[in-house]
Amino acid sequence: MKIVFGTRGSALALAQTQHIINKCVACVPELEAEIKIVITTGDHLSQSPLSEIGGLGAFTREIEQALQSGRVDVAVHSLKDLPIEQPDGLYIAAIAERQSPADVLISRSGYSLESLKRGALVGTSSLRRQTQLLLVRPDLRIGELRGNVPTRIAAVREGRFDAVVIALAGLVRLGLDREPGLYEIPSAQMLPAPGQGALALEIRKDACDLAQYLKPLHDHTAAAETFCERAVLEAFGGGCRSPLGTRARCVEGHLHVEALAVDPETGRSVRLHNNGCIKDALTLGRKLGAALQAGLKA
Repeated sequence: MKIVFGTRGSALALAQTQHIINKCVACVPELEAEIKIVITTGDHLSQSPLSEIGGLGAFTREIEQALQSGRVDVAVHSLKDLPIEQPDGLYIAAIAERQSPADVLISRSGYSLESLKRGALVGTSSLRRQTQLLLVRPDLRIGELRGNVPTRIAAVREGRFDAVVIALAGLVRLGLDREPGLYEIPSAQMLPAPGQGALALEIRKDACDLAQYLKPLHDHTAAAETFCERAVLEAFGGGCRSPLGTRARCVEGHLHVEALAVDPETGRSVRLHNNGCIKDALTLGRKLGAALQAGLKA
């Protein structure tokens, strides 16, 4: 059987897709796989702030259109980029094993948030990261910075920024997690984006045979954690413009989830947590998201 995998053309997206293909072939050796690169709005407008080009969906919309039209069979997404609402006829068939969802601070000397010099310039295009950075260090200056992972690392190495914030999962998948100057930001200081570190495999609802090929790749723990986090986002009512961070953890059959939301206009922040059974992941997430929304309005 031949399967066409659709993905963005960045080094990270290609590495992620090849990782998925390798796992598929390990389960089904006779599988023939092809990678089809799809240019997304986020790739085309690589210098524009995400808030100006559609936010969530900017890196997935065109890939989903290719999936709907039959040009690709499986869409490989970074789950954090995938909107909550999916197009008609598509669904997430599998969530692959998750990498760490943590964010890392990259500087020339491996500074922590506390040890960065006063007024340091930190690069990020994420409102979530920006607001949480400023909660810890209100003196920091934030500079808009987009581009692929090597480009953002180069911005520090070349001295254009004192530090940048990048998802640890992307560094791991590119083999760059041993780069000098990395500091993993603790979750007490920065909660990740919903679904960060996870890969989603999206297919057409009528592709029943294909779903069976992807089933061995599905990780139930990663699915419970990320679906809970996405439920927080759904109930909170936000997207890429909402500075929301959340992290769910499965521990011995139970799920612990915490989340932080910030009002960018007032600076008011609310941080809450919830615990429950894994089977209640969606309910836990929705209750927490609604509580966050109510807390910001109080």
